[in-house]
Amino acid sequence: MKFDIVKKIYEKTPMKIKFLLLPMFVRVIADNPVFKKTYFKLNEYEKLDEMEQRKEQLEILKKTLIYAKNNVPYYQELFTKINFNPEEMDSFDDIKKIPVLTKKDIFDIGEKIYSTEDIPYYTSYTGGSSGKALKCLLDKDSYYKERAFFSHFLAPLGYDPKKSRTVSFYGHNKGKEYYFSPIKADIVISPFRLFNEENFEDIYKLIINFKPDFITCYASAISYFAKLCRKYNKSLQLKGVVFTSENWMQEDIEIVQSTFKCKVVSTYGHTERAVFGYIVNGKCTFDKLYGYTELLPTDVKDEYQIACTGFISHKMPLIRYVTDDVVQIQEDGSFKLIGHRKSEVKLIGKNGVPIFKGAMTLHMSETQKVRTYQYVQNEIGKAELHIVQEEELTNKELKNIENYISQRCEGLLEVEIKIVHEVQYTPRGKYIWAICNIEQ
Repeated sequence: MKFDIVKKIYEKTPMKIKFLLLPMFVRVIADNPVFKKTYFKLNEYEKLDEMEQRKEQLEILKKTLIYAKNNVPYYQELFTKINFNPEEMDSFDDIKKIPVLTKKDIFDIGEKIYSTEDIPYYTSYTGGSSGKALKCLLDKDSYYKERAFFSHFLAPLGYDPKKSRTVSFYGHNKGKEYYFSPIKADIVISPFRLFNEENFEDIYKLIINFKPDFITCYASAISYFAKLCRKYNKSLQLKGVVFTSENWMQEDIEIVQSTFKCKVVSTYGHTERAVFGYIVNGKCTFDKLYGYTELLPTDVKDEYQIACTGFISHKMPLIRYVTDDVVQIQEDGSFKLIGHRKSEVKLIGKNGVPIFKGAMTLHMSETQKVRTYQYVQNEIGKAELHIVQEEELTNKELKNIENYISQRCEGLLEVEIKIVHEVQYTPRGKYIWAICNIEQ
């Protein structure tokens, strides 16, 4: 069934009926040809031995670079300049001839980074937590591919794309109690709503009635929810919990596992869709069919920065794209994802609840006029959002940002916007998303 038809049916259907009609809605994804093809390919790939897997990954990498050469102006010019011919690739090492790509580079390149091929795409924005938000053009098919990777990863825990239901603790509900995505069989509940303890009974009742198999969440949100479940002697029957989009500590895993008696895993990815990682038992692996991932040494022993070349979206190909995250090599040779742990800053809500970066990023088009932004907090429950403008924001655009934050925080944090000439940096000159001047 076509997505537009399902959307029209959905908009006119009462919520209770929507729950009953889930088997119809979820087929928009589960029966999508791109989803099915990707899911099948993932199953076949895992049957191959390591040498065969590397051979296939190299072939996909080669095709990706050939596509970029033939369809993307920036790479056409770059490959000519450095005399690089992807058709002649016979080793992963050949990609090292191509210079790495940073977010700043993409801003400088502009529209030359976009494919000239007429690909159906949609626009998304990074949160800007590393300094400036990036506008991303993503193939529409990449949405279905992403769901296939997510579904395949959770399959060993019992996830079924046609039957499994999820509850998510992230994002914001746009002024509503929750957001319901029928095609993913997912209820999204804002962490800020969760952080108001007076909402616990209503949230718990909603979850119990929905009967989810999995919870996907910020670690801080599910840890807080687990503590409330213990406090009020409540329980849930879950197949698994998936941490996403935020740093976590071992104590988060321990409290969730002991409360809900289920497996806790984590995913790693980003808006740009060039890398997808899985963390199980503290060890991180990067999916070889999602993209090619390189580890570049930093100035810290056994620490490596992540550089990725994505396979699932061609409208804005990213080749050797350097992320802000790092991994450490453990004694047994496994990878430990550090992510943004080097800047574990948090803001403090009115009730003392810590608010981490994932909950405060600004995924909105207005940030294209923002050079950088930073939260500054001097008082519990109140903060300032300092904005350095790239272009002058209109009063309407500033109001949109203000409303976005106000809806998201649901009264737990008052934020005042201030236009400034520069933000604060660490003593080593590094950008940091927030300055909290409250003793933790």
